[in-house]
Amino acid sequence: MIAGIDPGRWKTGFALAEGGRLLFSAIIPSDKKDVLIEAVKSGRWELLAAWRQEGNAAELPKTAPEAVYVGSGTSFAEFRAALPFPHKVAEEYGTTLEAREIYWRLHAPRGLMKLVPTSLRTPPRNVDDLAAYAILLRGAEAAESEKSS
Repeated sequence: MIAGIDPGRWKTGFALAEGGRLLFSAIIPSDKKDVLIEAVKSGRWELLAAWRQEGNAAELPKTAPEAVYVGSGTSFAEFRAALPFPHKVAEEYGTTLEAREIYWRLHAPRGLMKLVPTSLRTPPRNVDDLAAYAILLRGAEAAESEKSS
C-alpha cells in the first residue's frame, strides 16, 4: 500500500492505493494535518473517515504505507517540515487536470453529460484527493523507472 499527499493552503488531499488501484481517499482541512500525520504513521485510517471521498477506511488493513509521496506544489515546504516519517517528493504540476479525468473515470457521466467532452466537464466536488492519487501514481512510476535503470 502506498500513499499520496497533495498539501494545500486550506485543504490537503490524501489517497491510498495498492497496485495502482485507489483504495481510499480523503480531503482533510489543512489545520487538521496532525490527524493525517497520525493516521499515516499508525495506519489508523478510521481517523480520516470523516473526510472520506472514495473507498472505506474500515476496510483497509491497519498498516502504515510502504511509501509516501508528497506533491511539490502549494504549501509543500511547511507541510514537509512537519512530517516525522520517510517520504518522497513527486512533481505536482498538472495533477488537478489529471484528477478531473480520474473523477470521470470513477464516476462515469450519465445522460446528456456523456456528450460533453471530458475537458469541459467540471466534477461536482473538490478533487484534491484525486490529485493526491495522481501524485502517488507519478511517484510510483518514477520509483519503478529508477529500479529498472
